Amino acid sequence: MTNVSQNITKAPLGRIEARFIAKVGSRLTFSIDEARQVLDPNGEDNTRQFLERLQRKGWIQRIKRGKFAVIPLSSGETRAPQLHEFLVAMEIVSPAAIAYWSALNHHGMTEQLPRTVFIATNHPVRHPPEEILGISFKIISLQHSKFFGIIQDWIDERSFWITDKEKTIIDGLDLPKYVGGVGEIVKALIKTWTELDEAKLIAYAAKIGNLAATKRLGFLMETLELGNSQTLQKVASQSRGFSPLDPTLPRQGKHNRRWNLLINAKVV
Repeated sequence: MTNVSQNITKAPLGRIEARFIAKVGSRLTFSIDEARQVLDPNGEDNTRQFLERLQRKGWIQRIKRGKFAVIPLSSGETRAPQLHEFLVAMEIVSPAAIAYWSALNHHGMTEQLPRTVFIATNHPVRHPPEEILGISFKIISLQHSKFFGIIQDWIDERSFWITDKEKTIIDGLDLPKYVGGVGEIVKALIKTWTELDEAKLIAYAAKIGNLAATKRLGFLMETLELGNSQTLQKVASQSRGFSPLDPTLPRQGKHNRRWNLLINAKVV
């Protein structure tokens, strides 16, 4: 839930303003076009000025260009829309999926609570917002081929999209910098292995198209004595050169020729 604090006191509403808030107040968010339809689609278009005035009065707040949220009376002194950060994320870019460290935490695979909400999408995003409603967001633009393994989940009867547990693991091995390093994936594998679909995990490793991620998964499964890593070992043997186990750490350590990995991180 957003918890940004603002020094805003709600100013009294005029008759038209009160009627507008009553109509849009039940929505999660609304756009300028939707506001225009509520006001008077056939009349003089003063929608932008109208919304700017409501924002100054503390009744709505801009989420992004052309998108607003109503600030309910129940928000109290914080003067913030009552929106969960995952629901805000769905408004920032489309398609969108909560991913990486944020997905790890949501699935109960790590106890670390990231300060940033990580969002995956399948296209480049120009000028991505870094902060909205006091929340930090990080948008990761993936190739279409890497945008898969996404499921629907719910918060307060409102839906959002998130990578499933297996895809979250593979994403973390593909781009460890967005999960706090391979160490977080090690913890996740140990903690939730019995909840994971091993066949799906191995299939995802192949589908992600990154041999380094496949090698990391195989090495971790073998070292942690989880499942059957033999299929992954055959793939790893086709790789040339040594990939770092954790690219977020210095490239120093022992070379593992079985997995063609530079073991630069401890695996407990």
